[in-house]
Order: sequence, then C-alpha cells, then structure tokens
Amino acid sequence: MRTFISDTYYSRQPMNEADFKRSRSLFVLEGSMANGVLALTSGAFLSGYASMMGADDSLNGIIGAIPTLLCVVQLFSTVVLENLREKKFIIAFLALMHRLLLTLIFFVPLFVREPAFRLAAVVGIFAAAHGCGAFIGTGAGNWLRKLVPGRELGSYLGKRDAKALAFTTIVSLSMGKLLDWFRYQNAEQAGFLTIGLAVLAMTFVNFYCFSSAKEPIQEEYKERTRLKHVFTEPLKNKGFRKIIGFYGFWNLGLQIAAPFFSVYMVTGLNLDYTYMTFLGLIASLSRVFASGIWGRLADRKSWLWVTKTSMLLLGCVHISWFFMTKETCLVLQPILQSLSGIAWGGIAISVFNVQYQYAPDNKQMLFVGANSAYAGMIGFASSLLGAALLTILPAGNLLGMAVSGMQFLFVLSGGLIIGCSCYVHFVLKKI
Repeated sequence: MRTFISDTYYSRQPMNEADFKRSRSLFVLEGSMANGVLALTSGAFLSGYASMMGADDSLNGIIGAIPTLLCVVQLFSTVVLENLREKKFIIAFLALMHRLLLTLIFFVPLFVREPAFRLAAVVGIFAAAHGCGAFIGTGAGNWLRKLVPGRELGSYLGKRDAKALAFTTIVSLSMGKLLDWFRYQNAEQAGFLTIGLAVLAMTFVNFYCFSSAKEPIQEEYKERTRLKHVFTEPLKNKGFRKIIGFYGFWNLGLQIAAPFFSVYMVTGLNLDYTYMTFLGLIASLSRVFASGIWGRLADRKSWLWVTKTSMLLLGCVHISWFFMTKETCLVLQPILQSLSGIAWGGIAISVFNVQYQYAPDNKQMLFVGANSAYAGMIGFASSLLGAALLTILPAGNLLGMAVSGMQFLFVLSGGLIIGCSCYVHFVLKKI
C-alpha cells in the first residue's frame, strides 16, 4: 500500500511527452467531472434544495455565496502548498473530500429530522466542502498550467471548457427532468437523493483523474514561504496591486447579485427544473461555441482584450434582467441566457489566466492565492450587501411592469461589471 501511494502520488520520475499529453487529457476529463458536480450543487439545484430545507430568499443567496467567502482559505493554503515539492497527494485527497462532502448534503434529511438543525447541517457541510475545494484551487490551477505550453494555453482552456460544458449540459438536463418527475410525484426529497448518487459517481471519476495525471517535478525553493509573505508580497508589487484591485472590483460587481439569479428563477418566476436546465443548455451551447473563439482571440490579441470585451457583454446582460418578469421571461430568457453563455465563454478562461500573467514566475501560487483570498472576502461582503439591500429595495409596479428588489440588484450588478470592464481598459493595459 505504501509503495502504491509513493509511486502514484510522490513519483519523481521525469515526465516525457506522452506523460504530458495523457495528463492534459485527464485534466479535460477532470474538468468535466468537476463542472458536473458544481452544476448539481449550485445554481437552481442548490436554490431549490435550500428552499425545500426552509431557507428564505436572502438566506438562499447567502448560502450560494459561501464558496466565494471561503477563498480566504487560500491565504493559508498557499503557505502549505508553496513549501511542498509534491502537491499531487494533498490536491487529490482534498478534491475527493470536497466532492464527498457535497454528496453528503443531499443525504442530511435521512439523518437529521429537526428542520432548523437540518438546514444548519446542510450549510455547515456545504461550507466544509468548499473549504477543502478552496484550499487546493490555486494548486490545481498551477498544476494544470505547467502541463500546457504557454502558446497553446488559450486554445487548450477553450477546448477543455467546451467539453466540460457539453458534459455538464447533459447531466443538468437529465437530472432536471428527473427532479421534476419526482416533484410531480410529491417526492422531491427522493429526487435530490438521486442527484446525490450522481454526484458521488462523478466524484470517484474526478479522483481517478487527479490520481492518474502526472505532476511536473518542481525545483526546491531556496526560501520557505511564510504567512507574512502571502499578506505582504503581492501588495508590495505595484503591477500586481492593480490585478488585486481588478479582482476585487469584479467580485464586488458579480457577487452582489450572482447568488440571486437562480433564486429569482425558482421563487420569483416559478420556473420548473426542466425549463431551467433547458435554459442552461442554451447558455452552455453558446458558451461551448464561444469558448474556442475566445481562446483563439486571446492567443491572437490578448487576455486583457478578451476580459474587457466579455465583461462588457455580461454587464449589459445583467442590466437587461431588470425587464425579466413572468410575462416576458419566455421571450427574454433564451436571448439573455445565450448572450450570458457567450460572455462567460470568455470570462471563464481569461479571468483565470490574467492573474497568472502578471504574477512573478517563481511565486505564481503565492500571488494568485492571495489574490483569490482578497477577492473572495470582497465577493462575500458584496453578497451580504446584496442580501441586505434585498430586504429594503422596493417592490411594486414601474411603468406598468411588476418589479422586485432582485431586479434592482441585477441593474446594480451590471453597472458595476461594466465599470470593471472600463477598469481593465484604462488601468490594466498600463501594467
């Protein structure tokens, strides 16, 4: 057993081209499994499950923002990961724990009967799961980047994202249709148990991918990374301070409303899961189509160009949600979901990569980890602000159209994201 673990997770054999190629392929499959798990444990599925557990709209939104807050864990995980030469074991193990805990939330009603305790248990397990995920997020991203030549990174990320979204679309549609069937049979809890089993299956495939992929050998650092370095070094770097400002601005604009889009579809528009997953299909197909194009544009133009352009489009989409009502949703939803998918096709690959571009080569994990932590704190604070605004923003009629506090949040979010696009154009291009 010890020999197996050593050979699988701590092998220091140099990698050949075949090892790099196979590992890149495994990371494509890993991305599909990870996105499949994420799709079934966030968005409309999470909002519907939390509502079934008794969460109101504000609490529902806060629950959805917990992963953003837990990015703060990366301040501490960076210290651990930077000082490890072989990171594969801890990444694979915590990835397994992350997904197993997400599986467990669907089985809480089998063991906890009291409604208040049941909801608290779901929130606690959900937070613990994303704590594990946040701990390894930067390390896994850095591992992936080391497997792909820089000149091919944009194209690779675009293809990986496209395949992951295609798989996620199939999973979401299947589970959404199944969940609606259970709901019509007054057995919604059984539907979520079935989703839990699907998450469990993808968890084991994901673990296999991490365990089977090779990790490039890392040279020993001359100086050990300390916690104070994580707090101070990124802020001392004049160029990277602008990146931290950009990520903070982005998370402020996105997270003030992001947790509430799925809540609005579930509780405001009363859409069923089949239709919501159909809308997800439209967004995913648009994103799959756009991801490859954005990747090639990034290689041809720049990551910053892709970032500012895709964010400008997303900001306009968020503002357009102000006009989303029960009367208009059948027309507006497909259009806005398609445009949102196109925008996210660029954002998903560019926002991930920009921070690595401007971090020092020998300290990328330290700088990116600190950046994610600062952005996460701002993002969660923004979600709390959104939840607070939701309780005071007016609801009623405007120009003959029914409006709610969530619709005002969407406008605010869109305006801030457009401001972030301007920040990229006028500030980041000067780095």
